[in-house]
Amino acid sequence: MSTDTTPTTTMMRGSCACGANTFELSVVPTQRFTCHCLYCQEFMGKPSTDVTMVRAAHVTVHADHATSKRPRLLPPGFAHGRGSRFGHPDKGRFAKCADLDRARCNECGQPFIESIGSGPTKTYFIPSGNFERQDELPPVQRHIYYRLREADATDDLPKHHYFASSQSAIGGMILRMVRRG
Repeated sequence: MSTDTTPTTTMMRGSCACGANTFELSVVPTQRFTCHCLYCQEFMGKPSTDVTMVRAAHVTVHADHATSKRPRLLPPGFAHGRGSRFGHPDKGRFAKCADLDRARCNECGQPFIESIGSGPTKTYFIPSGNFERQDELPPVQRHIYYRLREADATDDLPKHHYFASSQSAIGGMILRMVRRG
């Protein structure tokens, strides 16, 4: 992975768990959500992922010790019937999700950063736990792929259950970021 841009002012910083890979933001993020998709569950090793979104133009990534890959299928049997077609566990491998590049640290093995798109709409999806100062992050604004949840949320946030509504919600969040600059 390489550095995408060089912001002039650092507003926020973060890293993977061991600090081998870092990032700096030149803006304070405004978009955050919780994802319950099977890919995030497998990538993070948790039932859901708290994600902060930032336009790539505002992020400098130092990831010399990370490997990025674009998963196409979940491991066989991973879904255990959740989100699979007709309750068949192995068909859950084909559950739809956004086509993200997901980078994991080569040193500590922890999820580091994800990206999607190119040009002015390229966006980083950063696990919120990777930020140094989580108290400066915006509040979580919605749940996506909520039908794949392992437990009910105790909040009143919007809940997008299926692929189309989840992708539409994320697309709207990306457009709001692009419009702000």
